[in-house]
Formats: sequence, structure tokens, C-alpha cells
Amino acid sequence: MLGVNLVFAGFALALNGLSYLMSVDDRVKGVINLLVGLIIAVNAVFQTALASDHISFGFAAAMWMFALNYFIIAAHIFFKSENWKAFGLFSLFASTVSFVFAGDVLFGGGPAVMVYLWLMWAVLWLQSFGALLLGSKPINKLSPYVLITNGIASTFVPGLLILLGVIL
Repeated sequence: MLGVNLVFAGFALALNGLSYLMSVDDRVKGVINLLVGLIIAVNAVFQTALASDHISFGFAAAMWMFALNYFIIAAHIFFKSENWKAFGLFSLFASTVSFVFAGDVLFGGGPAVMVYLWLMWAVLWLQSFGALLLGSKPINKLSPYVLITNGIASTFVPGLLILLGVIL
């Protein structure tokens, strides 16, 4: 299920990044973020139920954070919010959790690829915190490229590799 979630998250991250570089209908982007959040949330329920150790609970936690991430983005889009500080604060929370889980996997003997993924996700959310909470605009010039790169490198490609049985 982690692979499926990551593939969908990769698509949403790349779409969200590309939407700042080209014209994308906000309503469609909102629906896609909502649907991706729902897919990930449903899978997260099963991941939580099947979790048997701290590493698998970490996977479930990641998926819950991704699901909430896409629900918050969809809400901002549907309500035409100009103040994205709630998303910025959520991003700080998610980044902090990501750093903690990266350390847990690193020192707890988990799969090395998960250290990479947790650190990439931490950078993604930390960048969102900085751009949204500290900046005056909801997106800065670097943000679309971080979203696209992170969407490909930390979710889409690893998701495909998990589904193909190459990693994890």
C-alpha cells in the first residue's frame, strides 16, 4: 500500500508544482488533491491496522500526514483561501515528525531507503513552512521546483520501485 500511496502523492506533488509554472484549473487541482488525500487516507487505515513495529507505524504516520496534507491543500483551493498559515504550521509539524522518524529509522536499524525518504519529506515540508508561514506569498520562486523534484524523487519513483519489488 505504501507504493500505491507514494505514486499518487508523487502525481499530486508534481501537479501542484507544475500548476505554478503553467495554467491549471484550480477546481480540478482541488479535486485531484482531495481524491489523492482520500486514496492515501483509506490506505493509511489499513497500514495502521497492519502495523506491527515502530517502522511500520512510521509508514502509517507518513501516510496520515500525506493524506492530511492533501486535504488541507484541497480546502485552501475550494475556499479560495489567501492565508495559507494553517498549511505552513502543518508543514512545520510534518517536517518535525519526518526528522524524528528519519532518526528513528537510522538508529533503529530500519531500511536505509526510509531514511532517505523521511529526510526528503522533511525538506519538502520545511520548505513549505518557510514559504507559507514566513514568506509574504504562499509560494516563492523555488517552491514549484522543490515540489516537482520532491514529487518525483521522494514519492513517485520510490512508489514505483516498491510496487515493482525493487525496494522494501
